[in-house]
Amino acid sequence: MISLLDDYCVHQAPSYLRVPGTTDRNFYDRYFFSGYSTDGELIFGISFGRYPNRYVQDAHFTVAYQGTQWSLHASDLLSSSPDQSYVGPLQIDVVSPMRVLRCHAPANEHGISYDLTFRGATGTIDEGRLRVEREGLAYIDQTRFMQYGTWEGWIEIDGQRINVDPKRTYGLRDKSWGVRVIGEQQVTPQRGGQIFWMNVVMHLGNEYSVIRTLDRADGSSKEREGYFAPLYATSDLVPIGEQHLRPIDTWEFDLDFVPGTRRIAAGRYRIRWPDGSQTVVCGRALGTLWYAGLGYNHDRWHHGLDHGGKLVVERESWSTSQVDLSRYDRQFLASVMEFSSEDGRVVGFGHTEQLLMGAYQPFGWSEQDLMADVTDREGHPS
Repeated sequence: MISLLDDYCVHQAPSYLRVPGTTDRNFYDRYFFSGYSTDGELIFGISFGRYPNRYVQDAHFTVAYQGTQWSLHASDLLSSSPDQSYVGPLQIDVVSPMRVLRCHAPANEHGISYDLTFRGATGTIDEGRLRVEREGLAYIDQTRFMQYGTWEGWIEIDGQRINVDPKRTYGLRDKSWGVRVIGEQQVTPQRGGQIFWMNVVMHLGNEYSVIRTLDRADGSSKEREGYFAPLYATSDLVPIGEQHLRPIDTWEFDLDFVPGTRRIAAGRYRIRWPDGSQTVVCGRALGTLWYAGLGYNHDRWHHGLDHGGKLVVERESWSTSQVDLSRYDRQFLASVMEFSSEDGRVVGFGHTEQLLMGAYQPFGWSEQDLMADVTDREGHPS
């Protein structure tokens, strides 16, 4: 089927643009956004995904504020035009490609609406192609780029409006496409399995940085890398593809957890540079957002699920102080962080994302401890 985008010279296969170059049912094309105030009082996330070989597209908005996390989920049949990024009331507009994007939902019967604009503060950062196999099967084969920036606008929940100030509300967005586990399929006999994945995003002075790790159960790393990216004064100045990254050599970490859980409360991060020098930064968690609010591993709203071949929109909420961390869909989360130097001086802010399941010998976690086996009743770290 022909779409508007077929009038541009952007094709990569001898098919119309809306037709993927693979028949893999887990092919996807997706936006992801996250944002937060620097004090951790407001945290939100937005996503939109197309799953053309499943004939489905979905969108999600979630926000944690004053002790509650609210979400609005939407799913519908796949649009015939890949330039239309909306499902029900949830919509994403590319205002200026690679620089400014608008995410919005008008007032609706579900009581959650918003109008938020993301402005890039770094150039778009190519994170390359990632391929991961498990039991001989490739379940991730994707390309992704990242960008860090500011948010402005408003969020309204049941008539209460929250103003989003760009001077104190920051975040990131990514765009990824390829193959990943979506829908009802799993690549192993049971959900879960060992994974120790964490990244730490820091806004330090005139740079943004991300350091990340993917470790095996014995503590050795499949991936332990990161980079620092320069900040630009306005979104008009950010380059299309950042060429001035400062890659690190490696990094090490020491973590504190909320008692009885695997939720990170604080961390000490030692960054080693190629010239042998090092930088040490300490982080303290201020507030947490659970990515189930964006559909991740959600029993009903996991990405790419068919909801009866029609538009379905649902609202969901839970208390952020009573989250059952034994649930499979509560393992993937993000916490806003305040960062300081070793002498205690605050030097920046950012967030950490984590997915920590199964055995991890450095922390004494066993294979039987597939997921956190306790209930978090502690609320946010103080």
